Amino acid sequence: MLSITTESSAVNSLQLDKESGQAQVEFTNGNKYTYFDVSKRAIARLINTPNQSIGAWVNNNLVQGEGVTFDYGFAS
Repeated sequence: MLSITTESSAVNSLQLDKESGQAQVEFTNGNKYTYFDVSKRAIARLINTPNQSIGAWVNNNLVQGEGVTFDYGFAS
């Protein structure tokens, strides 16, 4: 997984796997989630334009992402 550097007020850490369409997020409240079926295009856009808001990206593409599912915690 690729770690994305974040200075977000909502997200402590973000790891992305473009090939599998997975993302792992640790929020500032300590909750950890693994998201599945994340848009590979959205992942590529974040990698290619890293100056965008990480919190907004997580909200738009993971939390509210169409067809995206999640598990609580980090998948192994």
